[in-house]
Amino acid sequence: MSISEVLEEGWALYKRLFGRSAVVAGLIFLVVALADALASTRATYATAFVSLALALIGGLLVQGALVEVVRDIHEGRPPAPATEYYQRTRGRLGTLLGTAILYGVGVAIGFVLLVVPGLIAVARWSLIVPLVMIERLGWRPAFRRSNELVKGRTGRVLGLIVITNVLTAVATLVLRTAFSALPLFWSGWIGGTVAGALVVPFEAYVLTVLYYRLRSA
Repeated sequence: MSISEVLEEGWALYKRLFGRSAVVAGLIFLVVALADALASTRATYATAFVSLALALIGGLLVQGALVEVVRDIHEGRPPAPATEYYQRTRGRLGTLLGTAILYGVGVAIGFVLLVVPGLIAVARWSLIVPLVMIERLGWRPAFRRSNELVKGRTGRVLGLIVITNVLTAVATLVLRTAFSALPLFWSGWIGGTVAGALVVPFEAYVLTVLYYRLRSA
């Protein structure tokens, strides 16, 4: 598995599906960014909780839907309407939420104990969303299967994740900064929506490409 090849294929998918990706992600992040903007300007425990909950659920809904977009392309089907991808993902949202929480807890424990176990966990469990969506696995089989697929390639997968996260973080910062001249609420809402719609799909596509390559190998 070559890191550059996975990134190139992910970028090719991103360009090919740019319009559809922006719609699928943008509709969700329009709500997520609104909650985040409200939490920033009207800071209370309630707004903070709602913002965090929507960010987690919305992010998983977008990732799951985008995995399904790539799945259709990979299996030779034409892309479906955005609402169909939300419908497919909604039925798996509980499993996605459970795996995301366990992933966060496991990685956090790994970093608390030692940095290296946390990094290994990041790599070994990186495919749980594609596995939940494409192979329809539960949370335990998804973790086990992801570990099996990545094992033996942990260093390269970790490198791919780090590079992808750096690229998306820089792109997010640039897009949010472009709206920083607006009032705080509007800069947060518009900037968050645009950044989510344009940046999140790339990361989702890279991880889905990685899944298909490792499965084929």
